Amino acid sequence: MSNFKPSLTELAVTSKKVMIMGIGGGGDVILGIPIANYVRILGVEKIYLGGVSSQWWNPKGGTRRENFVLAPLVYDVAQLEKAELWEPMLAHVNQDSSFNGKRPAEAAVSEVVPWEVFVGGLSDGVVGLRDSLNAFITNEGIDFFVGADIGAHSFHDGNETSPPFASLISLMSLSAMIQLDCPAVYGFAGYTVDAEMEIEELDERVGRIMRAGGFLGAYGLTQKDVSDYLKACEAFPDPIEPFVARAAQGDLGLKQVPIISPWGRRAYVTPLSAIYLFLDPKIMVEAVSTGVKALMDTRSMEEAETIYHEVLGQFPETWAPRAINYVGKKEHL
Repeated sequence: MSNFKPSLTELAVTSKKVMIMGIGGGGDVILGIPIANYVRILGVEKIYLGGVSSQWWNPKGGTRRENFVLAPLVYDVAQLEKAELWEPMLAHVNQDSSFNGKRPAEAAVSEVVPWEVFVGGLSDGVVGLRDSLNAFITNEGIDFFVGADIGAHSFHDGNETSPPFASLISLMSLSAMIQLDCPAVYGFAGYTVDAEMEIEELDERVGRIMRAGGFLGAYGLTQKDVSDYLKACEAFPDPIEPFVARAAQGDLGLKQVPIISPWGRRAYVTPLSAIYLFLDPKIMVEAVSTGVKALMDTRSMEEAETIYHEVLGQFPETWAPRAINYVGKKEHL
């Protein structure tokens, strides 16, 4: 009898229902679209596409140019308007769903995809998200789950050249993923485009996971994927997500990525940025993302933030000032 772990492809060809969730907040729901297209071709009949309740909204309105957004807002999915609660921390959204007058990425993306779209809530910590996902998985007969991510921010092990900038949300989602009652796959694209890690560092960490037996296949964007992906990026503009589709169109090389500071940060976009790599999340956590385990039993954002700061020694992105204005009128001295 074979001891091989099934790849994402092998899981899909024997499955009928799948949940695909962008795990880092913001526009990560968009990352799920090519994966959804792929598993549909492989015979999956029912697809649920979603993200988590962390949005980089401008707190004062206006444009990103007027206020540079430094921190996400983690909101309670129960407070979404014109949405349906499937579970306490799982909301079914549509194009009219909103929170305090702002549309989450998932609501915007629901306009341009044919699948039911959801938001997984983080306000009750990892336990709240885990329990709601597991209840839905059991009730709906979900065959497997995919967590979609971008860049490098889930691969920090504490030995990086630069500290992580926006890892807490992804690590919380990853912590819930390794506790699900169905097979789970971590899939990421946009290799290093989030400027969270040097490419040599990410290579080392991915290699460590591969050596431990955690590689579950790969998938490259098709031309249809690129078209669908960019439509979603138009529906919900995001500063990072488009780099995946642009890489598939040959827009490669050094880029100034508009994140982390008003001046941005350098990222190197390669052909690999247009490829999804699929990994075993449990092996990933054991081999690299060891901080995930410290978050497993958290029951609130506050508890997760405290552990991330005091136990893991990192500064939560949710603690940063929401925004800074750096375009204001020049003072004459």
